[in-house]
Amino acid sequence: MSVTEEKLEETRRELIEADDRMRLVVDSIRDYAIFMLDESGHVATWNTGARLTKGYLATEIIGKHIETFYTLEDRERGLPRRLLAQAEAEGRVESEGWRLRKDGSRFWADVIITALRDSEGKLIGFAKVTRDLTEKRRADEERLRLIRAEAAARIKDEFLSIASHELKTPLTALKLQIDSLRHQTDSLDPRLAKKVERAACGADRLNGLVESLLDVSRIESGGLTLHPERYDLSDAIKTLVESLRLTAAKAGCSLTFESSGACVGVWDRVRLEQVVSNLIENAIKYAAGKPIQVSLLKKDGEVALAVSDQGPGLTDAALSKLFDRFGRAAPTHHYGGLGIGLYISHEIIAAHGGTIAAENRSSGGARFTVRMPLEEQPTSAAV
Repeated sequence: MSVTEEKLEETRRELIEADDRMRLVVDSIRDYAIFMLDESGHVATWNTGARLTKGYLATEIIGKHIETFYTLEDRERGLPRRLLAQAEAEGRVESEGWRLRKDGSRFWADVIITALRDSEGKLIGFAKVTRDLTEKRRADEERLRLIRAEAAARIKDEFLSIASHELKTPLTALKLQIDSLRHQTDSLDPRLAKKVERAACGADRLNGLVESLLDVSRIESGGLTLHPERYDLSDAIKTLVESLRLTAAKAGCSLTFESSGACVGVWDRVRLEQVVSNLIENAIKYAAGKPIQVSLLKKDGEVALAVSDQGPGLTDAALSKLFDRFGRAAPTHHYGGLGIGLYISHEIIAAHGGTIAAENRSSGGARFTVRMPLEEQPTSAAV
């Protein structure tokens, strides 16, 4: 063998070895489906990544047209053949879309098809690289969903803030006018006096709703401020229960209060009375006609306030979202209200360094329990 022939043989062996190494590299890639197509679009080679991504063994797929990987909708509109034609005309084409695995499941794929030509420029086939981007797409969709949800929540918060503040001024003026008429009921026709009283009750309820909306707005913007003072919580709750006894009686509820004795500590009196009123009024609303018990215990540097009823109790679904903003224990058309009282109560108690929880009683009905440290002074900063 001449020197020239030896060099040619050596070059041929090197090319074969390089080709084998390249095949080994391509076949060992697992994250990408890399395979060859003939000039008409039929599968000619198949790597490990293709098997893992699409589910076919090489013996099952070689010789099949790439239409096999496309959805029925894409096949009907001729997408696979259009992509091949575009790759042939432009040299390469990239696209994203749903593709099918062997088991019929879909995955979101990024596909690059590159036209292969011989030394004379004749088309001899295509190289196709496919990457499964399903998880990335799901992550992108979830990120977009969260962005939209946050934007919607921000818009809703802004609306609540603006609407509640705009309602406050005319409502205050309306209440002043109605209260003025209430002081003149002795001189009014009885039927008119009754209408004034109903209007006053409606104005009070509307004022309560606006105040709740303002509280939500303050909480979300960090503007809900506590004003702690030292007082006897037991005495304050006893007075509050007495003031609500008539309201409870109108709903057919007996309202009782038990205390382990004086319970002096440092809390925001107005805000805690707001919480207790909300819990009692909720019990009156949902457990009409049933007894309601309020209790206050002091033990181990902690106070535990409980409001218990014998109503229908709480569903698992209600328990899971009860203290969420606009969370409700029952549909609005059954009991009314916005579903923000417990959310506000939760935030007020949290600002006092305490917790509030709900549970169903073994004997029937629901129990709401507030626990707060007895000595720790709540922050007076915005919460």
